[in-house]
Amino acid sequence: MSFIRSFAKSCVVLFLGSESRPRTILRGLASGYRICISPAEQLGYLLGTDEPPLQKAIRNHVAAGDTVYDIGANVGYVSLSLAKRVGPTGRVIAFEPVPRNAEAFLRNIETNKLTNVRLLKLAASDKPGEAVIRMAANPSTASLVWHRNDPSATEFRIRTASIDDLVDAGEFGLPQFVKIDVEGAEGFVLQGMRRTIAAAKPVLFVECSEAGREPAWRLLQELNYRCQSAITGEPVNAFELYRHSDFLWLPTNP
Repeated sequence: MSFIRSFAKSCVVLFLGSESRPRTILRGLASGYRICISPAEQLGYLLGTDEPPLQKAIRNHVAAGDTVYDIGANVGYVSLSLAKRVGPTGRVIAFEPVPRNAEAFLRNIETNKLTNVRLLKLAASDKPGEAVIRMAANPSTASLVWHRNDPSATEFRIRTASIDDLVDAGEFGLPQFVKIDVEGAEGFVLQGMRRTIAAAKPVLFVECSEAGREPAWRLLQELNYRCQSAITGEPVNAFELYRHSDFLWLPTNP
């Protein structure tokens, strides 16, 4: 089966070409929008097959007019999906600290002439300030936590901010849905938005990492959230089952 899939992908890439340029998304939540990518690297974006559990969560929990946060927005594929779902009366607040990714994100938003998406070029964290982020060969895995012992990783300083502080300052409204994919730093993100979560009780889609699993589990349990696998939908009631995967956190009393 893997050979067949690999052969099929090769045929599609041969037909589409491998150069990175704006291309129309053919299927999925963001279908009809255009995104600048290489089919050889991110064919799933065009075919709507990338991150099916997240796409399902967005379909089930995001509605027109919602305010949603995309934390760890990369080049904007998920933000495009969210923008289409919330529509012109909704709002997408995106966070992406890596300059290369942020520039691509803005190009993709401008290409589609979207006015309901705002990008903050910083990392959501537990406090405002600066931090060192490390980027290995794949810029989508840039991390505040990982790559410390990787001599090939590039280090650069970025700005950080607490979402609670930004909400309190009136920068944007409370969310109905939050996606967090921050390569090991989800504990810091959640600590910095504790008041926001308590006030808004949004649905949270969290990519769990070994580094962030304990603080994330503890904080969300304290806020009376229940956890389930984003892949199977099964309840996750024990900390030992909360390991590297995608999870939905739902408020017990929304």
